Amino acid sequence: MWNSYFGFVITFVAIFTLVPYLTSLITSWLGHLSKIILVDNLGNNSQLVVGGLGVIIHELGHAIFAYLFGHKVTHVQLLNLNYRQSGALGSVDHRWNDRNVYQILGNFFIGLAPYYMCSLALFILQKYLLNAQFSISSLTQSLNINTTLSASMIFDSVLDNLKSSFANASWGMIILYVVLTIMIASTGYDLSRNDFMTVNKGILPWVVTLIVFGSIFYVFHIRTAIISGSVYFIAFSVLFMFHAIISIVLSMGVIKVLGFFN
Repeated sequence: MWNSYFGFVITFVAIFTLVPYLTSLITSWLGHLSKIILVDNLGNNSQLVVGGLGVIIHELGHAIFAYLFGHKVTHVQLLNLNYRQSGALGSVDHRWNDRNVYQILGNFFIGLAPYYMCSLALFILQKYLLNAQFSISSLTQSLNINTTLSASMIFDSVLDNLKSSFANASWGMIILYVVLTIMIASTGYDLSRNDFMTVNKGILPWVVTLIVFGSIFYVFHIRTAIISGSVYFIAFSVLFMFHAIISIVLSMGVIKVLGFFN
C-alpha cells in the first residue's frame, strides 16, 4: 500500500487523521463514563474537588493550541466554581479567520488537545514521580508493513512500562502518582460534543494539507523516512490510548470504592 502514489498518500492521510481522531474518540467515551461515575458516587461538587485538576489541564489544552494556531482567544476559564449556573466546568472561547487555512485546520488540534495534554501530564508524572524508563522498542520492531499489530501486544507493552515504573518508585511517590492520576483521569479525558464539532471544522483543510505533503514526500522519494515516522506515530498513539484507558479505569475503580463510604 506504500508503493503506489495513491496507496502512499491515502495511507499517509488515514494514519495522521484517523489515528488521533479514533484514539481520542474511544478514550473520550470512557472519560465521559468516568465523570458520570464520579458524580453518581461522590456528588456534583466532586467534579471540582476530585476532578478539578483534570478540568484545568483539559481547558489549558484548548487554550494553548488556540494560541499556537493564531486564534483570537477571548475568554479562558480553567475552572468554573459556579458551574451549576452555566453547566460548564471550564471554558475557552476563541475566534478564527475563515479565510486563513492555518487557523481553520488548527481546529482539528484544538478540539483534540485535552486528550494529548492529559496523556502528556500522566507520562510526565510517571517520569518524575516514579522514575519511569519508557521503552517501545519491541512494539516498533513488530509494527511494520509486513506484520499485524495486536491489541494484546500493545496492552502488554503498556503494562511492562507500568510495572517497571512502579518497581523503581517509593510507596510515597506511588500513592501521590495514583492520587494525581485519579484527579486528572476522572474528568480530563471527557471531550464534549462541542469539542468534536471543533475537530470536524478542521478535518477538511487538515486532510488537504496531508495530501499536499504526502504528494511531495512521494515525488521526492522520502517514503522510507515517512513510513518509519508513521510507525512511531502509531506506536506512541496506541500507547497513549491504552495508558489513558488504564488510568481512567483505575480512576473509576477507586471512585467506586470511595462511593461506598460516602
